Amino acid sequence: MIRSYYSDNALSVRFYDVVTSIDPSVRGDVDANFYANCLYSPAQHVLEIGCGTGRVAIILAAQGHFVIGIDNSEPMLELARMKCRKLSPDVLKNAQFLKYDMLKLDLPVRFHLIIAPYFTFNHLRTPGLRAQCLTIMAKHLLPGARAIIHAASPDELRKSRMARKHVFRFREPNGHLEVTWRSSKIDERERRLTQLVAYELFAADGSTVAASVERLTLWWFSDVELERSAQNAGLQYDGTLTCFGSEGANQRIYMLRKPP
Repeated sequence: MIRSYYSDNALSVRFYDVVTSIDPSVRGDVDANFYANCLYSPAQHVLEIGCGTGRVAIILAAQGHFVIGIDNSEPMLELARMKCRKLSPDVLKNAQFLKYDMLKLDLPVRFHLIIAPYFTFNHLRTPGLRAQCLTIMAKHLLPGARAIIHAASPDELRKSRMARKHVFRFREPNGHLEVTWRSSKIDERERRLTQLVAYELFAADGSTVAASVERLTLWWFSDVELERSAQNAGLQYDGTLTCFGSEGANQRIYMLRKPP
C-alpha cells in the first residue's frame, strides 16, 4: 500500500522534524532568523501557511510574536500542539495551530507577515490555485505588510534523482530509521515531480517496528507566473532570493508586499 505524504498515520508525519533537519533547502530560514528579521518590531502578528509540525512558528512565537499556523494535516498539527505544551506559558500563548485549507482561509485577523515556507506552494497543482492562494494572502495582510513564499525552483524539481538512503540513529529508544528516496518520475507536461519515499523504523534488536511507502508530489512554476499572479492579487513584487543566507543555493524565495 502506498500512502500519500503527510497523510494520517504516515511515517513522514511522525519523523518530519528528523528528516527536515538534514535538508539543505531550509538551511538558514530559522537558524539564521530569516523570517524573524522580516519583522520590524516586537509582538507582531504572523500567519504561517503550511505550518506542518510548527518548526518555524514555534521559534517565532518564542521570540515574542503572535503566530497562527494553519495546515490541512491534523496529525502534523497535533505534533505542533504537543511541542507547544512543553514550552513556557509566555511562549505557549503566542502560538495557535488551526486546521484550514489554504485555499479557503478566512480569518478575522490581519497580519504583519505571512509566510508559506518549505515548498508549500509546490503542493498547489495549477496556476489558478496558486493565484487563488495569493489572493487570500493579500486579503489577510495589513497595508504595507510582507508575504514570503519559499518554493523549489523548476530546475531543482526537474533534475534527475538517483535512489538514495539516509539512516537516522536514535539514542532513545536505541533504534534507527532508514529513509530511502527512490528514483523520481518527471512529467514535463504537468510540470510535476513524483517520488516514492520508503520509511522503515527498526528497534534496537533490528526488528521492524513500522514501515511505509509514501508518494510525494510537487509541481513547479515559473518566476514570471508567480510575479504576475501576485500583482493581479494586489501584491507588490519586491524580488526573488535564491537562498536564506550567504551560501549560494537554487531556491526561490519570493518577497511580496501589500501596498500601504
